[in-house]
Formats: sequence, C-alpha cells, structure tokens
Amino acid sequence: MGALRPRRELTRRPTRSAPRWRSSGAFGLWLGLVGLVIGLAVAVGAPAGTARHAAYYAPLVVNAAFSPDGKLVVTGSADGTARIWDAASGRLLHRLKGHTGWVESAVFSPDGKLVVTGSEDDTARIWEATSGRLLQTLRGHTNAVVSAVFSPDGKLVVTAASLDGTARVWDAASGRLLHRLKGHTDGVNAATFSPDGTQIVTASDDGTPRVWDAASGRLLHTLKGHTGGVGSAVFSPDGKWVVTASSDGTPRVWDAASGRSLHTLKGHTDLVWSAVFSPDGQLVVTASRDGTARIWDAASGRLLHTLKRHTGDVWSAVFSPDGKQVATASRDGTARIWDAASGRLLHTLKGHTDVVYSAVFSPDAKRVVTASGDWTARIWATASGRLLHALQPGR
Repeated sequence: MGALRPRRELTRRPTRSAPRWRSSGAFGLWLGLVGLVIGLAVAVGAPAGTARHAAYYAPLVVNAAFSPDGKLVVTGSADGTARIWDAASGRLLHRLKGHTGWVESAVFSPDGKLVVTGSEDDTARIWEATSGRLLQTLRGHTNAVVSAVFSPDGKLVVTAASLDGTARVWDAASGRLLHRLKGHTDGVNAATFSPDGTQIVTASDDGTPRVWDAASGRLLHTLKGHTGGVGSAVFSPDGKWVVTASSDGTPRVWDAASGRSLHTLKGHTDLVWSAVFSPDGQLVVTASRDGTARIWDAASGRLLHTLKRHTGDVWSAVFSPDGKQVATASRDGTARIWDAASGRLLHTLKGHTDVVYSAVFSPDAKRVVTASGDWTARIWATASGRLLHALQPGR
C-alpha cells in the first residue's frame, strides 16, 4: 500500500491544514496560525450565499488509489463522496454517497470487492465496489477518521481518528467493533496492519508509534525516540521492521519484535511527511517539507539519493510495485517519477493547477494516479509521463 498522505495545507484555495501534529511545540503553533488564516479566507472568500466553505471547495480530490487488479480507481473528495472510476477509460462508475464531511481516505480491499472510506464525519464506511452500495457504517470515533484500511486477508478494518486518541479494529463483514486501541495521549494520524495481519502499528501526535496485537488489541511496544508528532508508520514487507516519519525532521527504522530503534535517518532539514519501504524491504523513501524526497538503505540507514527537483513541499513518495521507480507528489503542483537505483528524474507529470496530494502506481507499474487540489485526479503513463485521463468529480 502507499503511504498515507499528509493533511491538506493552505494553498490558493483554503484546502485544510497539514498533519494534525499539534503537540510538537513550534509546529503546533504554526498549525494554529494556518487554521486562523484558513478561517479568515473562508469568511471573505466564499461566494455570496454559501453557508459553508465546504460547499465552495467541495470538489477537491483528497486521495486516489488503484484497485488490486488495476482496473478501477477510487477517489476521495471534500464534497463528502468517494467515486469509483474505470481506469482504462476514465469513466465514472459509482458515486459513494453518505458521508457528511470530507472523505479523508478511500482504499480497496485486497480482493478488490470492497472499498473502505474514512471521513471527517467521524465514521468509516464499507461499500461494495461493483455496485457502489453501502454495506456498513463504522460508528464510534468521536473525531475525524483520517485513515481506514483493510487487513491483508480483508476480514478486518483498522481506523485512526485525528483527535480522539484511538485506533479501532472492526469486523469488515458485520461492521462490529472488535477492539479500541487505547494508550496514545494525542491524536492518531495513521494505523496499518503488518503484512501477515497479526499486528497493527499506529502513529500519533504524542510522538510515539505503537505496535499492537491485532487479535486482542493488546499493546505490544511503544516506540520511543521521536521528539515531535509522528505522522506515518508502516511495516516492512517481511514485517520485521517499522519505519516512521515525524515532525522532528527524522524518519526512523525500528525492530518490530522488540520496539528497539535501529536507525535514525538524518539529512532532511524540515519535518518529514511520510516514509515507506521498497517492495523488497531493502530501501526506504521519505518525503519532506524541505522540498526533497530521499532514498535510504534500510539495513544501514545510509542516505543513497536526494531527489531535489521539486520547488515546494514533497507530500508523499512511494515506490513502484517492482521497486524500480519512485513517484513523488508536491505542493508545487507536479508529480514526478524517478529512477530508484540512480535517483535520476525520469518524468515530470505536468497538468495539475494546484497542489498534488498523492501519487501512486498501478499494480503493474504502468500507470500513476494523482490527486490534486485542482478538483481532479489524473491517470498518467509511467513510461512516458503522458496524461491518459483527467477524472473530474466536480465537473
């Protein structure tokens, strides 16, 4: 799976704040100022007769992901809907309606039959991908659900809420709450399963990632060492390591079995939005507000390449399924494709007219889908960088 994307930051439209890492001192103060600016912008910038800024900025595309077979794309939008598209033609197939707030995340189940969405309305919802029919509404969180993903076998869902301080494990078939993962002392930004589905790792504004037993909800390890909020945490493909990204400017690699810190990846000069492993687990790629993505050797923590061509924050960076390429998404309005072995820029995906929040590869690595504040998602050819389809929920 791709890395979880950061919360939206102020752009030409007031598109939401960056990750809710409010507990990290100066960074928290900065977020408060951004929020104040957004509020003022809404007050003076919304069209006459608009009750809420959400109505004006609703078509913003927050995230996009391919189905496991690459035939479909799901997008999440600020208008409270997710949409399923035919990836080959760009045709809209289904509009998933029911949420009453921004859809923060939308992903397919491992078999591609279901979609789970997480929303600012404090719920996650499970939908049938072939029909768009709502199957389950997962209620219990008391704040925005910023992350919702299936377990590798598709039987469970784990959700994370921005400010209620919990992650929750649900039965996907019935929607029944199985476990509340309690212990964090601030908002939870992300939660994801280990590759074998037996463990869950969470990332929190309290500065700790935590590893939990998925079957019982029991806390196994608290990973201590970061000095700022933790925005993302994911397992390595073999489940032995965890990599985290923090507002303290460092990614870290941890031993999942013991919770011991193995490496601090030093080099970024500003907060790190995301960190993920390559498919073979040998590399890590990170994305930072310093305008770079960086590729590291996972075993030693050594910096291998600095990907430098963006002119704004790099929101996310992910490997292709074959590990040969990296896709980055940036506040500068572009996504870029890089050679993972050399760090060489291969293609700049130009066409978006606002920030690009995420860029992920199709399962066969032949296409990339991007999500943007310009109200579109776009599908591109990896080999050429050519635009194939513009998916326009707001049009």
